[in-house]
Amino acid sequence: MNAEKRNPADPIENLAIGKIIEVDGSRVIAELDPALTELSRVYAGETYPIGQFGSIVRVHFGRRLIYALVGRLRMKAEYESERGIASQASADERVVEADLFGEGEWSRDAAGNPNLAFERGVATYPLPQQTLYLTPKSELRFIYGHAKGAVIWLGEHVGSGGAPCYADMNELLGKHTAVLGSTGSGKSCAVAAIIHSILERDQEAGHANWKPRIVILDPHNEYGAAFHAHSRLSTDDGTLSLPYWLLSFQETIALLLTRHNTS
Repeated sequence: MNAEKRNPADPIENLAIGKIIEVDGSRVIAELDPALTELSRVYAGETYPIGQFGSIVRVHFGRRLIYALVGRLRMKAEYESERGIASQASADERVVEADLFGEGEWSRDAAGNPNLAFERGVATYPLPQQTLYLTPKSELRFIYGHAKGAVIWLGEHVGSGGAPCYADMNELLGKHTAVLGSTGSGKSCAVAAIIHSILERDQEAGHANWKPRIVILDPHNEYGAAFHAHSRLSTDDGTLSLPYWLLSFQETIALLLTRHNTS
């Protein structure tokens, strides 16, 4: 079937990669199809790697689609040995492990265009022996956002073949946002990329007058190189002064009185 005319909710047999053998809380484990001779599939002119860390797989459950992020690909014998099972798996049998993270359902808008209503969180869980599919790249734009409305382009998702990632500015800036990760994972770089995306949105959206005001509290001078063209204010060189009236009463008391004074 032509990729452009097919119903996006229908399974794509060429992207089927195996069967689920275990559902463990928010994780699924699937055995890859023994007929797979290469760890990739081709669909609509696109190459899809199988077992790529961070790539997205899906399971069809009636009209709903359940999505999971691939976290591990390993040999079936190793998987069975870890669980104390006497393995009879052949040397080339593999299992893929993925974490469930969202659901979606296809519909059509007023103009008749297909639209995926995606939401994070899982209320429907797949079952053993269900087929696991790779997710078409055309579907990923609904999961990672698309260039509509007040959005900024954050970058590309490397685990899904370079799918563009967008963030809704109202959601991003209207709520508290946290960037979490272990030491050295790139948190500061991610924050700098997000801020640059906000500053440069005029180039993407074609705004004639776009001058956002952003203040970065940077006690360790991590962002100086990333924003060298912007103003730097510091108490060290006298470009920043903090008047005492900025302090609340409790902060003033804490500043002037030590524990010894108040005892």
